[in-house]
Amino acid sequence: MTALITLIPAYKVEHLGDLLLGLRTQSFTDFRVVLSDDSPDGVITERIRSGAFDALIDKLDLAVIQGPRHGSLKNVQHLLKHCDTEAALVHLHMDDDVIYPDFYRQHAMAHASATLAASVSQRWLTAPDGRPVSALPLPALVDEQPHRVLAVGPDALFATTIPTCQNWLGEFSNTVLSQAAVRRLTTARIGGLSYYGLADIGILLDASREAPIGFLRDHLSGFRSHPRQSTAQAQSHGLMCGYLAWVALALGAHREKLIDERQLQSALAITTRNLMDRYGATATLAEYFAMAQRHATVPAAMLAPFTAYWHGLLQTNSDSCEEPQSEAVATPA
Repeated sequence: MTALITLIPAYKVEHLGDLLLGLRTQSFTDFRVVLSDDSPDGVITERIRSGAFDALIDKLDLAVIQGPRHGSLKNVQHLLKHCDTEAALVHLHMDDDVIYPDFYRQHAMAHASATLAASVSQRWLTAPDGRPVSALPLPALVDEQPHRVLAVGPDALFATTIPTCQNWLGEFSNTVLSQAAVRRLTTARIGGLSYYGLADIGILLDASREAPIGFLRDHLSGFRSHPRQSTAQAQSHGLMCGYLAWVALALGAHREKLIDERQLQSALAITTRNLMDRYGATATLAEYFAMAQRHATVPAAMLAPFTAYWHGLLQTNSDSCEEPQSEAVATPA
């Protein structure tokens, strides 16, 4: 059994070579890779079978399976449910990002030195060609620490993310999960509310209640900015839900006594303002805007109506709805 398993929900073929090169050059090699082909018409499987990537995968323990092609979160959950994830550590590697040679080594060392729910390393925001451009700003609580690896507990995580609706941690690609975190991601809920749309920050908040999150102060990967990435699809269901998920996280966290009333009110005010700016004329949000206005002074009272509204909205899309998924079909690489 390998120490780590890399799970890749692959939809876009154009950056696959960079991704595979990042895996091939890892200094820590005790890992195996499962790639779920979620591309239209199985283009990724065809490219791999054609030999186009042979020089990059010849030393990788790689398996390719056919994905459900239901959407980003469903594709991830499909991988988690239908692949052998007995490895102690799990890395969900998005298809347009890249990891640098010491990524697995440093994450494995962090997990070996302490019981962590997950480890997160800093990453560069890159141009479409992969050149580093900038990095996420860190909260003072983290930035002022002299240590290269920090153990961040739930109090600090919830306080530095939800009240300001700021994700300073990153995404799945710069995170390595423990099995305890993986189990939580298959349901993806806090306080009974789904955090669909913000599954990356949601799972870190959620899992931090079991054990700290290890934060590595080294830039070990790159998050690629390009026109086809999900965050560039301004009117998509997933992006709109990404804004609303801050409300779900805030109400769920408040229900679990992880944030206070003031922090809840701050999160709801920021999210409502952001939604008005971007989706003010969107009919599906009219009900949300009405309830936000109605409960502005007592935001905790929004829990019941928002829960019903959120559940109904999530059921309208194949990626976010609750439904059984098809079985994976193994395909030789």
